[in-house]
Amino acid sequence: MRRLINQLYPFALILLISCGSSSAEKKSSGEPIANTAAASSADGRQENGIVGEWQQQYTCFDKNGNYKLEPEEKKGSGTRLGFDWFRFNADGSCLRDKDIEFEGTYEIQEKNGNKKLVIHGGGNLRYTIGELTDQELILGSNGAFIVFKRIN
Repeated sequence: MRRLINQLYPFALILLISCGSSSAEKKSSGEPIANTAAASSADGRQENGIVGEWQQQYTCFDKNGNYKLEPEEKKGSGTRLGFDWFRFNADGSCLRDKDIEFEGTYEIQEKNGNKKLVIHGGGNLRYTIGELTDQELILGSNGAFIVFKRIN
């Protein structure tokens, strides 16, 4: 009897994992991404201000480990991380990497006052939005801050 259980265990585990992944896919595709993004304003940009083209300027690092970018840390390191360019559209679609233009969708999630940028397509990317102004977007990930400038 024990031998039978040991033989069925891997099968049950695979079945459980495959069922879990299909329900996750249904969840993420159940609601249009445009419904999760903020409403468009009169000038065509979303109220959250991320709609447009962004070019990476430099990467800096969180030297004291507090997950916040202080003015003394906001200096280019000479290193570039992640994608060098993004285009976020008002309908929730996006492109990343100016040369290849990977297509995907994005959403901004807010929890406990922190905003996260989640990009879907070709693997999910998660960034903390450190700062977003009309001209600058700072994305945080794993102790690094990637500074982008609006180019459109």
